[in-house]
Parts: sequence; structure tokens; C-alpha cells
Amino acid sequence: MTLKPIILCPSARLARSIQNDIAKQQIEAQKSQWLSPEVQTLSQWLDRIIEEGLLTGEIVAQSSPYALSVFNEQLLWEEVITQSLKKNAFGELFDVSGLAKAAMEANRYVVAWHLHVPREHQAEESRQFMLWQHAFQARCGELNALESVRYLDWQLSHLVNVSSALPSRIEFAGFDQTAPQEKRLRDILMQRGVEVADYITTANEPAQTHYVGLEHGDAECRAAVAWAEKYLNEHPKATIAIVTPRLSEIRNQLADLLDDVFYPESMRPSLAAMPRRYNFSLGTPLAQQPVIQAALNLLRLVTAYQLAYADVSAMLLSPFWSASQQEADARALLDAKMREKLPMQFTLAHFIEFAQKQHDDGLNLARLLHDLKSVIAAIPSKAVYASQWGSLLDGLLDHLRWPGERNISSLEYQAMNAWQKALQQLAQLDVLGKRISANQAVAYLQQICTNQVFQPETEQVPVIQILGIMEGLSQPVDAIWCMHMNDHVWPPPARPNPLLPAFIQRLAGLPNADDSVQATFAATIHQRLLHSARELIFSSSRTEGESQLRASPLMQNIPVLNSELPLAETLAEQLSAKTHETLAYETLAHIDDHMAPIVNEGEHVSGGTGLLKAQAVCPAWAFYQYRLGAKALKVPTSGLDSITRGSLVHDVLERFWRQSHFADLRDMSVDDFTKALTQAVTLTLEAFVSENDVASPAILELEHERLFKLVGDWLKFEKERGVVFKIVGCEVTKIVQICGIEVTLKIDRIHQLESGGLEFIDYKTGQTPKTKNWGEDRITEPQLPIYASFYPDNTHPVAGIYFGMVKTADHEFSGVGEDNFETEQAKRKPTFTQNFVDWQHLLTHWKTSIDEIALELRAGEAATRFNDEADLMYCEVTTLLRLPERQLQFERFQGNDTQGGIV
Repeated sequence: MTLKPIILCPSARLARSIQNDIAKQQIEAQKSQWLSPEVQTLSQWLDRIIEEGLLTGEIVAQSSPYALSVFNEQLLWEEVITQSLKKNAFGELFDVSGLAKAAMEANRYVVAWHLHVPREHQAEESRQFMLWQHAFQARCGELNALESVRYLDWQLSHLVNVSSALPSRIEFAGFDQTAPQEKRLRDILMQRGVEVADYITTANEPAQTHYVGLEHGDAECRAAVAWAEKYLNEHPKATIAIVTPRLSEIRNQLADLLDDVFYPESMRPSLAAMPRRYNFSLGTPLAQQPVIQAALNLLRLVTAYQLAYADVSAMLLSPFWSASQQEADARALLDAKMREKLPMQFTLAHFIEFAQKQHDDGLNLARLLHDLKSVIAAIPSKAVYASQWGSLLDGLLDHLRWPGERNISSLEYQAMNAWQKALQQLAQLDVLGKRISANQAVAYLQQICTNQVFQPETEQVPVIQILGIMEGLSQPVDAIWCMHMNDHVWPPPARPNPLLPAFIQRLAGLPNADDSVQATFAATIHQRLLHSARELIFSSSRTEGESQLRASPLMQNIPVLNSELPLAETLAEQLSAKTHETLAYETLAHIDDHMAPIVNEGEHVSGGTGLLKAQAVCPAWAFYQYRLGAKALKVPTSGLDSITRGSLVHDVLERFWRQSHFADLRDMSVDDFTKALTQAVTLTLEAFVSENDVASPAILELEHERLFKLVGDWLKFEKERGVVFKIVGCEVTKIVQICGIEVTLKIDRIHQLESGGLEFIDYKTGQTPKTKNWGEDRITEPQLPIYASFYPDNTHPVAGIYFGMVKTADHEFSGVGEDNFETEQAKRKPTFTQNFVDWQHLLTHWKTSIDEIALELRAGEAATRFNDEADLMYCEVTTLLRLPERQLQFERFQGNDTQGGIV
């Protein structure tokens, strides 16, 4: 035996904490050297002892089985269950992964607790599990492997043969429940003469305890963080803890609040990774670490058959590969072009071809193209064993220059070390004896990284520990706040295994078997908490959504804390409160920032009539989207989106009318009409395909049918309408000056009536635009009024302006013309025409109103001001308008009267 004592823990986190505590105690005792006990997890120690026994010959090597990892065990159960379900007509409907997890748990209970399920008590689920278990153990025998629960039994059975490596004393720390195998381990150790004891992590005296009920879960989080701030301000050298049975659900919320209260400077990008003095016992999935997420995305993209645009977009914008800094701007532009030109899904070869074309057109993507081409050449074409994939996948990432050009942080370095462990787990799949393809290897690696918990080591000793309620502290702290003490949360509800008879689980006292087991377990945890600090506050919520909640029965007889507790504020709330305090005591200078630079005489501003529409609806919209050129990135759709389909309708009508007038349409035979329309549709789609690659041949064929029917019905409607005209032009472009601003007009159609007057037509395939505002002082739909006011010369008068509504259900011309003024003024339609004496009066109104909007634009007016938020439907820069923030400011400073919109 060895004299050096050993402390065994259920988790690596607790083992590290105990090691740190021991070192701290020795340093505080001013010792320069000391004999420190080994602190390990139970599984680590047993693995080491058995390995030493094999090396010394105390254990016969031929009898050593392979220990399945948890992931391997899951896959083997899935294999067995899948094979079994092939005989079931509804097998594909079953959740194989969920069944495998339930079978793993049931198998662990049966083996560890030596359960026997009599045949007469076996329901269908239990009988099926017994068959799966038999097949699973048979497969393990073929592979000379054991799952974790039977491997532990094998280790314990051979522990009796090991003598030289056993310590003289072993202490167990943090085991709230002792399972049968752990009891057996203690018995074996005592039989071998090892002194067995419990490592004390709690205090002798119970804490001073209080209970408080808060309104809801958010208030609990805020109260706990506010309590932590207040306690540490009063006791700067204290260590405290926040404990909750729902840590995984509120982890992010707590982390955000702790940062807002203790580390507000971490909002700055340069300080985002600054060290914190708080620590979460619950790690996050390794796959959620950005550098690992990037690696998985890259591997998935280079091994997948089809790529989704969203995944490729994330890859292009990721800083973790290739020339991420040198080609950052070029990659962002490639992302924007990809969204416009490529479909929702495409192959990697197709994407590289597209990127090469953009590179040839002047976009510098040399390194990106080189890296993608080199990685394609390195991908194995055949399935290989999992152990080979570890080095192969690492090699693929090397070709892609992962993790990029920038220096990695400490957190990223630790994540990359954990990545190597994930690759080692992937290599362990060899025990299953299968060759796997590249995309299978990446899929398995994704699962491994999702299941693998990543807990980075902190640079400083944490002052605040945030723990799950099942996790123990290495030593008592000064104070604890324990949250979520509601009766539906704590004790936890019973969760018996569905594959084993419930009564057998109750008789054996299995974990989660019934409410009495859960109550006993919760009482044990409760006692541990009572002796883990000097001060302890329990809290619960009174409501959750619309549900009324009750406190846990364990809260009975605990004194209620009646004093009002402060609630922590988010950083935004803190800044807002400081602003109010400043306003109350100081006079702030008011800065009028709604004016943009003026538009110089004759200066061209892109956007055409859309510019003036945006100015009329909301001046800030016009400034951001048209003057500054900000726009939303396009989101590809499956097939053709509504904007593209509308443009195709415009193009077909342009081609049809380019060589025709109304008389030609009227006199066409059915065959001639069909031929002319077919030609127009075909030429339109051919031109579209030459510029875009977003639609498959099948979609284009369907679009051909749609266009032929839709436009054909529209032209028949025009023919039946019987208004005679001659085409003056289609898709007519003209540059005009509006109050010194150069605006480009693009008019879908201009035709001349028999009377000589001109009518302007704008085709619409969606909702009918509102024309009521044409009679108001501020015209928010100014497109056609601009055509009527600024296109014509003195040769031909304007006779009307109309939206041509080319829709499947109802075809119509929506607008107004000179003919509308021929009826009695009180009976005119649309109703806004009743406010004008005649047609010329309305034309004058339009010009005046549009001139005023143009003058406002030219002066630089750029305020966020509008009458109806619905008018911003087509605005691409609503994020820049900061509407929620302005609404909050408006309500706070001006009250709730929002008449006239947000200013």
C-alpha cells in the first residue's frame, strides 16, 4: 500500500476545487511544502488502478475488455434497436435516439441494482427491452467490450487482486447518494485494509436561513444578483454561491445580469473576454464555442452534398479560417452577391465556380479559392475507419487554415484542446468495427461535441459560484442564495424509466422512481445546503406566465424575509436611470441631429421615385437607404421570390407591347396571340437564366406556365376593356430635375389615347397601393403623381395615371384620370377627387406637394417621423430607425400620446 491518501469525487470540478482549497489552506498557514493528497474522480482512480494492475501482472491481460464510451454505448444501443424495429411496420416513426437513452438507463439500473423482472410482470415495453438487452450484450461479446455499468463491475471484481497500488486511506467527497456499486467498492476497500472515510465539505452548524417569495422567475434572478452585489460590497473578502435546480434554463440570463452589474465594461468588444470573478459549475456544449462551431461548420460544408446558403454565409463571415482578415471585405461582398444570384441550396463545386467568377470580375478571393480547392482534393472518396478520420479531419482544417489569422484567446485555446479530446472519442468508434464516410464522420463528431461539456478553467479564484442544486461545494462559503424553490421544481417530479415495471423501481428505491424517493433525495440535498454556508436565503416564484405557483414543502418552518429586496438592473436600465438623474439635476444641451447634409444643385441621388416616397413616409428612411446606400441583405427563397416573379411579369409585358398597340391586340387571332405571348415569356425566362442561377429547370417550367396564364388573362382583360391606345414606350427611362435634385424615372408603360392625352401605367402584382393620399398635402405614394407632374412636355397633355393590377384573382386599373372629373363633383370617384375643381387643379396639387417633399430632402431633413408604421412595410433600414428605443423615449418623456407617430 501507498501512504499517500486519496480523495475521490463524483466530478472533475469538485476535484479541482478541493485541490485549490487544500493548497490555499497550506499557503495561508505559511507552509512552503506539504504532502498533498491526490484528488481524483472515482472513474479516473479506478482506471489508473486497473491499468497498474495490468502492467504489474496482478490482472491477467487476456481478460481485459474494452470500455465503451458513453457515445459508443449510445450508438450500439441505437444499432440494436434499429435492427429490431425493422420488423415493425411503424418502425420509422420511433425516436430511436430517445429509446436508446431510455434503454441505457434501464440497463444501468438492472445491472447495478441486480434487478429481476419476472415474466408475468413484463409489459410489452419490458419484454422489448429484455430482447434489446440480450442483443446488446451479444454485440458487446462479439466486440469484447463492456458498457460503463458492467465495466465498473469488472473493475471491482479485479480490484481484489490489486494490492500494491492501493492507498492506506481513501476519502469520498460529495457523494449525496451511494449507488450499489459504490457501496461494493467501499466494502472491497475495507476488506483490503484501506481506511475508508467521508471527506467533510460541510459545516457543523446549520446556516441562518430565510425564505422569500418573489413575483416571477425574472425577479428571482435579479434579486439574487442584487443580493450578491450588496453582500460583496459589505463583505469584500467573502465567497458566496447562487444555487438553482434550473441552472441550464437560466444560465445565460444570470451571466448577462452578472456582467451588467459587475463587469459593465465587458460590453466593449475588446474586453468581452476579460476575466470574471464568477464561475458556473455547469459548462456549455463544446459545439457552442465559436471556434469549434466554425470547425464543425467548415467540415460539414466541405463534406456535404448540398450546402444551405445560411451555412455558407456564416462560413464566409467567420474569422476562424483562411485569410479572414485580409479578405474580410471581399468575403462580405461575396456573401451579398451569393444571396442575390444563388438558390437556397447548392453544391460546393457550384459555389466555388460562382466565387471564381466573382474573383475574375475583380473581387479579391485568391486565398479563399485556393484553400477551398485544396481541401476538396484532400477529402477521401472512400469510407475509412473512425481512427483514421481524426487525423484526416485535422488535415482538412489545416487546408482551410483553421483557426484563422488572428491570435486566439485563452478560452479558444482551451476549446481547441477539448476539440482534440473529441477527435479521440471519434477514434474510439473503431471498436464498433465499421468504416464510415466523410459526412458520417462529421455527423458523429457534431454529436460528440454537442454531448461533450466544455468547462474552461478560470484565471482567478471565483468569488461567486453558480451551481446546480445537485452539485456540492468543496467547503462552506459565507452565504448562499438558493432559487426556484417551488413545489413543481423541488423536490423534482418522479420520472420512472418507461422500460421497467414501475413497482419494481419503487421496491428497489431507484432514483426518480416515485415521489417518496424524490422527497427523500431532496431532503438530503436540503440538509447539505443548510450546512454549506453561514447565511442562506431560499426563494421561489409566485407566478409563471398566467399560472399561480406554490413554494416547495421544504420551505415550511423557514422564517420569511419580509423586507423589500432590491432587483438588479440591466446595463440599459442603469444607463437610462442615470440619464433621468442627470436630467433632474443638470441642464443638458439639446442637440438637433435630424438634419443631414444638403443635396447640392443638380446632384444625383439614386432611388428614383422610391427616394421621394421614402422621404414622404419617413425622412430618415430616405437618408439611410437612398442617400447613404444602406440596404438589407437578400434572403434567398426556395424557387423564385415575389419580387423576382413581379419583375418577370413586367419583362413579359414589355416584350409583348414593344412591337404592338391596342389595335394589334384587338385584331390578333388566337394562334397569333398564343405565339406572341409564348415568345415573350420564353425570351424573358432565357434572359433571366443568363443572369441568375436561383431556379431549377422544373421551377422555370412552372414559372413559364404561370406567366403565360397570368399575362394572358391580363391582356384579355385589356382587350375586353376596349380602351384604344398606342404604345409610346415601355420601361421608359428619363432623367428629370425636381427642385434641383436629379431623379431618374423608369416608367413601365406610357400610351397615348385617341384624344391625344398620355396615360402612365405602373404594373403591380401584389397589394393595391393606397391612392387616397394623392389628395393629401403629403403624398406618401408619389410614384405616379411624379410621372404626371415631371415627365410630360407641352406637346401632349396627361390624361391619367393608373396602377395595372396584374393579379390572378382580380385584374383592374387603379388610379385617376381626366375622365373622373366629367361627373358631378359630389359623386366623383375616387372620393379624394371631390376636393379638387378639375383635373388640372389636381395636377397642380401633385406638383406642389412633390416640390415640397423634394425641397425638404434637398435641405437635409432626415428625422424619424411617420404617421403609420404600416407605411414602413418596404423599408429595408428599420433597424437604423431604432423604433422601439424611440417609442420608449417618447412614452417616457412625452407620455403615452403617440398621435402623429414617433418623432
